Order: sequence, then C-alpha cells, then structure tokens
Amino acid sequence: MRLRRIFIFIILLLMGITGCAAADSEPAGDVHRTDENKQDSGATIHKDSEKIAECYREIYEQAYQEDNINSLEVKEKIIASLGDKGYTAVDMGNQIDMVNPGQAEEFCKSVGNKEEDQATILIIGNDGGFVRYDLRTKDGEVKVLRSSLFWKDGLPSAEFYERFTAHTWKYTKEGYIFIEQYHMPGYDGAPGITAIRVKPLDRSLRELNRQYVMPLGYERNNLLITDWSASDYGALDFYDLYEEMYKLKYGDYVPYESGYGGEEYEVPEKELEEVIQTYIGIDSTLLREKTMYQRESKTYLYRPRGMHDAETPYEPEPEVTACEEQEDGTLKLTVNAVWQMEMQSCAFTSELVVRPLENGAFQYVSNRVVPLPDSNGAVWYTPRLSQEEWTAFYRNTQ
Repeated sequence: MRLRRIFIFIILLLMGITGCAAADSEPAGDVHRTDENKQDSGATIHKDSEKIAECYREIYEQAYQEDNINSLEVKEKIIASLGDKGYTAVDMGNQIDMVNPGQAEEFCKSVGNKEEDQATILIIGNDGGFVRYDLRTKDGEVKVLRSSLFWKDGLPSAEFYERFTAHTWKYTKEGYIFIEQYHMPGYDGAPGITAIRVKPLDRSLRELNRQYVMPLGYERNNLLITDWSASDYGALDFYDLYEEMYKLKYGDYVPYESGYGGEEYEVPEKELEEVIQTYIGIDSTLLREKTMYQRESKTYLYRPRGMHDAETPYEPEPEVTACEEQEDGTLKLTVNAVWQMEMQSCAFTSELVVRPLENGAFQYVSNRVVPLPDSNGAVWYTPRLSQEEWTAFYRNTQ
C-alpha cells in the first residue's frame, strides 16, 4: 500500500514449493504442497524459495540491467511468470490481480468451515524479492509459516523465517485476506497485520486509482472524507491540500521547515494559489476567505502541523471500485478506504468527481461521503489546530 509501507518478508506454513522443474511436471494444484515433516525445516523452505526465484531469473536480470526492477510492469511480469508455473502470487501493494487465486479462495472456505487445508501465497515486493506465506488450517485455526527471499549479488537468497498462529484471520466480502500476528501489550514496532487481495479488480479501475486518487489518498488531508463541491467547499482544509498538492505538482515537500510546532510562515499568494488551483478550480477570492490571507503583505499565513496535531501513522489506502462517466465529461469514482491497520477492506466510502484535462492533467471537482452502517468514520484523520488551540499551545505558554 504507499509511503510508510514496510517490506515485511514472509513465509507460509506447511506447503512448500518444489521449484521450476517440479512446477513443469506436476499438476498446478499440487505444486504448492509439501510433506509436513519437511516443512519443519527452514533450510528446506529457503531452498524451495530459491528454486522458485530461478523461475523468473531472466525477467529479474533484464529489469536489473534496465534499472526498472521496482516498476509495476516488471512485477506484473514476475507474477505472470509464477502464475504460468502454477503458483499463487500477488504484489505487496495489492495493485496487481492475484494469479491462481483458486487455492487461496478454497483455503478461506476451509477456514470458515473448520476443515483441514493448506495453501501457499507468494507476495512480490521490491528488488525482485518476495514474501512467502505457507498457511495451514484445522478446526478454524490458521498456522502461518512465513519467510522472505531477496536477490544478493545476482543470486536468490532466502534468509528470514518464522512461524506463528494467526491471532486474527479475516476474509472479507470485498475479497481481502487479513492476517494478524499477536504482539504483547506495549509492543511499539510495525503492526503485525498483512492484507492480501484475492479477488480481481478491473484493470481500468486500478489505473484510475493510480492516476487520480492515490497521489493524495488519505494521508494528512481530508479531500476524500468530507462533503464538498465547487458551490460549497465545506470543511475542506486547504493547508493540508497545499502541502500534499505541492508534492504532487513539484515532486518535493513545501519549502518551509516544520518542527514540534509553533512555526509560522508567510507564503506568497501566487505560490499557494498556483498549487491549489492546479488541482481545484477555486476562485482566489474564495480561497482567501477560507484561509488566513494577509491582504497587506499579499501572503498566506501558513502554520505547519506540530506535535499537537500530528497524524497517527498507518492510514488507509484508497481503492477505486467503480467509475461512472458523467455527461459533462467528468468521472465519478467510487473510492473505498482499505485500512490494513484495522483489518477493514471498506472502512470508508466516498464518490469523488474528477475532471480529466489535456496532457494528463486533471482537477478535483467534488466529493460525497457515502454512509456505511458499520463505519466509525475517518477516525485516522487529525484536524489542524484551530486559532484558539494554536494560540493556547504555542503563544500562551510563556
């Protein structure tokens, strides 16, 4: 999923894979199975994983030479190659349809029916490596053996290896598997939760998501979580949008340092308006009314977020699940919030309208929140401090 996404290297429990030679000679349904006793050996798992990596060596080497090993196109080629060999595989960002999803779907059914079963899923990450999940279930309990493989000096190398019983296992109606590893109270490391999309998603919807929605997403802004339109911008926070849209427009952070809070800057009106108006067709007069515009200096008073309004990490990732072309040429996109941290594949839904422009440019037109019966709202979002709160924290403490 984007930013703050740690490349977790993972193994599966009980079903080893026997490499290219075995994959060519055995039925696809058996490629993923190994004897339970052999599964007890990390060395055996690692050896199997290294054989699997050899299946796509040619793709890896060419991509490495062309310096595009982490491109989506290369990951698609790797996943397709593994699919041809009978393996079940998907990418870590859930941007590519899983190949051979039948094994994963059957395993999920077995968990629900408390039947005995096993499955192996390969999750392709960066630099040609993968996380391998060997899963085994009995009486509704899921055992996980996970390991990782990466390339080192031109050779596949499998090193990481661990096993655990899933503390929580979920398979949602949207087609996501969520696996939670238990951590003791007080643990402050990365969340032990994995999200794997099993069901396919239309390729055109994925492309729309990457083009229009993912560049802003849910991180440090409320574009997708509040009702707004050109006639009423509602609670849309234009300072959040300035920061995020600046990165979108220039590929860099705003040129104003932020620390623990209390900093103030005067941003020239042309600079801020040019950024916002590239992506939202708001009139300058109205934009100034909805921000802290200083008429005398023709600047916007800008206060970066500080320790009192910093956002919590691990916000959801957006996923476009439907698109409707409007009569005026705009696109209405249905966007779901996939929140890995909370094991929710639809934590929030909205309808975002965008207007495609020439040369790949676009503008956001409106957003409407779609009420969901089981949603707790966008609780991951922290609003910026109000004027009163900011003054109390940073000016009345002297």
